[in-house]
This record gives sequence, structure tokens and C-alpha cells, in this order.
Amino acid sequence: MRRAVVLLLAAVLAAGSAGVYAAGGSASDPLISLDYLEQTYTPEVIKQAQDKIDSGLDGIYQTALSDLKAKHNAYLTQAGRKGGNGSSALTDQRYKRGDVISLSTGSGVMLLAGSASAGYTSSGAVIDVTLGQTLDQGTALSARHRYLVAENTTAAITVTSDTAVISTEGAFTLSPSSTTDYNALAEALMDMGLFRGSDIGYGSGYNLEAVPTRIEGLVMFLRLIGEEPAALAYTGENPFVDTPAWCERYTAYAYAKGYTKGVGTSASGQMYFGTSTVMSAGEYMTFLLRALGYSDSGASPDFSWSNAVSRSVELGVLNTAEQKQFSQSPFLRAQVVYASYFALSAPRKAGGTMLSGLTASGALDATKVNSVMPGVSVARMS
Repeated sequence: MRRAVVLLLAAVLAAGSAGVYAAGGSASDPLISLDYLEQTYTPEVIKQAQDKIDSGLDGIYQTALSDLKAKHNAYLTQAGRKGGNGSSALTDQRYKRGDVISLSTGSGVMLLAGSASAGYTSSGAVIDVTLGQTLDQGTALSARHRYLVAENTTAAITVTSDTAVISTEGAFTLSPSSTTDYNALAEALMDMGLFRGSDIGYGSGYNLEAVPTRIEGLVMFLRLIGEEPAALAYTGENPFVDTPAWCERYTAYAYAKGYTKGVGTSASGQMYFGTSTVMSAGEYMTFLLRALGYSDSGASPDFSWSNAVSRSVELGVLNTAEQKQFSQSPFLRAQVVYASYFALSAPRKAGGTMLSGLTASGALDATKVNSVMPGVSVARMS
């Protein structure tokens, strides 16, 4: 298996470079000649790799693979491979469920978040160079593994999660699906100042593939009611012992305003907010309904946390398709973004919409909103 992978990798280099290196090799044209590639480079690489495999040392074998990958990257950089979309280095982009990325010989791919599967032409192969193995048809990609497309192969990477972050190198084309584009909604909310993502270094920091936490729900709630600046400026005491420094102003303010009581108190009297506790769809819809002016307390509550999703349908915040999605499928940050964006047009108990209230109070810049929302073409679930 390992010798086959080394041969395939060498073939990738040869096939992916043949058209580019057919000429040149001089001081004025530094690209390597095809003659050199076929007669010197490829045989030598195979010989070196085989020598290392024959030694029986797995670490040395991995070094051989690393050498091959390094040469592959160098050729991509020299050639500046183009054709449709493409880059000579791994470049991450966001995708949605059903999107298909088609990659040609010599191109590479790495899954950073979400899920995707690989298919390819029957006579070819896709190589997991992290493990030194070829993939079976329809195999799910492993996160952070690097894959290369072998000679005479067209690979099709199909996104199988609501959202995904995938890095590609080399030439590729995209066949977009018509499924819900949570990525576009996140971008719109960010442009309007209602979403800030996280500190991860890929996928624009949106982290839509992660489960939401209670603190994330609280922060979004305060933004949606236009009180984030007041929360950040609040100087009162934070009663919760489990909130890190970056979010203690939010929890202190929310407690003082009566928006949260936390998740409980210890035997010694310490109060806990539940900062990292996973937030369910019902809990987030509770935040949204409160932001719209509905109450889950008092003598005549409008809803309770246990029926927040179904009451959201009755109150015109969700439709039945969205209720089904939120109740039966994983509730991730992607769904938080979706619910938040469309809640902007939902009716408030006092009249008007959340959006009209935010722009009237100055919490949202109306000019900015009017420049962003007309460009969003994402349809609601139906």
C-alpha cells in the first residue's frame, strides 16, 4: 500500500506538472523542463522513497512523504496553477450542504470544519497523504488531513453538513447547491454589527459548525435588544463565579437587569451562570422571544422555556418547517445565525419589528442595514 501511494504521489507531480514544464529550464525561464522531470526528478524521488520504505522505519517513510508533498507544493507555487478557481497554497472557504467541489490532478484539499465526502473517477485515486493511504469511493474526509488528487483523476468533494470550511490548493470548480446558506446570513449579521464570530483562525471566524453556549446566546440577546454597549460599560458586581473576564460585564449587566438568574447556586452560596453549557433551540428561542418583548414570567406569561419553539410559530417568529428543523436536527451556531437574522423581521409584542426597533433606537445603523439586507437572497425554510 505504501509503495503504491508513493508511486501515485510521484505520478501526481508528473501529471500535474507536465503541461507547465514542457518548456523552459533556462536562466530567463526558471521552470523545470519536462525532460528533467521525467528522466531525473521522478525516478530519483521514487528511488529515495523506496529506499526509505525498505528500511522499515515508519518515521523515515513519513519523511519521504513529506519530501514528496514539499516538492508538490513547490511545483504548485512555481506553476501558479489556474483553471476555474485555484490557488498555489491552501486557501480556506466556507461552503454549504450539497456544494460539490471538483478538483483535478495535482490539486489538494483539507477539511477544517463540518463534514464532506470524496468521490472520484473510477480509474483514479484520492490520496490521504497524512496517513499514506488511498481513499475508497464515498469516504468521509477526516478533519485536518491533507488529500491529493492522483493522475487521470477528477475528484468530487461533496459537503454533507449544513456548513463546512474546506481548504483547497490547485485548480477546482464549484457546483453550488440550493440549500440554506447559513454562511451568507452570518456575513450579513456581521456586516450589520450583530455577529462577531469567534477567535478561530479559519472560516472567517464564524465557527458555525460548533454548538452554541449560554454565554453566546446571552451576548446575541443583548445585541438584539440594543443593549450591548450598556452591558460593556456596566461597572456593577458580577455575581457569577464561572464567567471568564471577557464576558463578565455581559453577565453582570444581564443579572442586574433581571435577564438571567444563572443555572444554580452551590451549597456554599456561589452562583453559576453556566457559561460553557450547551444551549438548546428552546433556550435560544427564549432569548429571542424576550428580545421581541414577550415574557416568560409573571401572572400571565406569553410563553415558557419548555414551549418556546412551538410558541415562536404561533407568534410569527418561526414557521413550521423551521420548528421541525430546530426540534429534530442538531442546533448549532449556524441555526443561531439563521434564527437571529429572520427574527429581525418578526413582530414585536409592542408593535413593529425587531429591526424597526433597533434602527429607531440607533442600536443599528439604518444606512448600513439598508445596504446589507437587500443583497441577502437566502430564502426561509419551507
